[in-house]
Amino acid sequence: MKLFSLAAAGLLAFAGCAGKESVQPTTPTANSSPLPALAAGDAVLYEVFIANFSAAGTLDGMLPRLDSIRRVGGNVVWLMPPYPTRGSPYAVDDYRRITPEFGNLAAFDALVTAAHARGLRVMLDWVANHTSFHHPWIQTHPDWYTRDATGRIVHPLPQWTDVADLDYSQAGLRQEMIESMKFWVTQHGVDGFRCDAADLLPDDFWRQALLELRQANPNLLLLAEGRRASHYASGFDMAFGWDFYTALEQVFVRRDPVSRLTAAHRQEMQSVPAGRTRLRFTTNHDEVQAGVPAVRWGSEAAARAAYVATVAFGATPLLYNGQEAGDPARMNAQRTPIRWGLDPTAGVFYRGLLNVYHQQPALRRGSVEDLSSSDDALLVHRRLGTEEVLVLVNVRGTPTTVALPVAVQGASWTNALTAAPVAVSTSIALPAYGYALWQR
Repeated sequence: MKLFSLAAAGLLAFAGCAGKESVQPTTPTANSSPLPALAAGDAVLYEVFIANFSAAGTLDGMLPRLDSIRRVGGNVVWLMPPYPTRGSPYAVDDYRRITPEFGNLAAFDALVTAAHARGLRVMLDWVANHTSFHHPWIQTHPDWYTRDATGRIVHPLPQWTDVADLDYSQAGLRQEMIESMKFWVTQHGVDGFRCDAADLLPDDFWRQALLELRQANPNLLLLAEGRRASHYASGFDMAFGWDFYTALEQVFVRRDPVSRLTAAHRQEMQSVPAGRTRLRFTTNHDEVQAGVPAVRWGSEAAARAAYVATVAFGATPLLYNGQEAGDPARMNAQRTPIRWGLDPTAGVFYRGLLNVYHQQPALRRGSVEDLSSSDDALLVHRRLGTEEVLVLVNVRGTPTTVALPVAVQGASWTNALTAAPVAVSTSIALPAYGYALWQR
């Protein structure tokens, strides 16, 4: 599982939460979310690191940019941990408060209300596997923590030195954790959770937690940061697509053949039940530690081509914290606000691509056929009923010519990004890291 690691400055990177069961919902409270259910396959997540998202670095500072999140194509705002923490954003001191640096519960409620008014869901990052060593439970419930043979509280992993591992054999801990999650659902209107380090917690806890959460609000959208196929049986709607991300790296950075992407997609999706999906990305709060997309993929053009290749296969796309500005801010000890005007072409790219994604059901849930005829260019055909979409991506930093199958040659296609007719011949020339989306 891809998890966060301890950075030199003493910060950690991060991880995931929850899912769907058939339950009889209780009557929602007046403060629960008013928004209807959103299918996981129709979601586009936008991850926000509050400290860097605005010049103010607060919940209030996010308000002016909610419209831009909606315009770029996001419909779910994933807030990285807003709780009081020590050391890392994932070393939580208190599950039911907002860190004073970000604001307070009133500011949180105002953000949720403003998001809902725009049709945006709000997903909270939930850190159930561990707390900081400053959490009150260390004193009031020391039995809720895992200990070694000498009686010392242990870290979940040796490098996670600022967090204390929770012991889920303790029934009291389980119920208090669930009640803390329900607090945000019933009192503050959140629409879901991304459950951090979900693989490190037992399946029977997730089943219990997600069942009770859906009784409070059956429309929750729940994401597991983990690889286990059992997360879907526990009730999660989505799990992270780490294997597809690794395949992207192999293809774009290590120059493996494009067939690796199709193989990774099929392997990841074979264990996913109908109506559930995977989260796909080219960066997030973990990966940006190794470099922003232009560095990670070799250039901004390569990063955009990788994102097109990701969207080509469907699942649920993710945008991270200023990615559409060409400046996804890393987390560090010194706050570094996103430079929103850095690269206007980045916003044009992501808005255009995700607009097509929302408008074309075939891209979101159509069949997937790999028509690639070389190792260097991806050619994916998506079909849903009478709708068809063709996605072409040059995965190399040199121009290439893509041979088109006969069935493609004989069809009338339209450029999905510009609505202009496409003159189709036996092949198409793509520039370095070039791409095309056709529809009919």
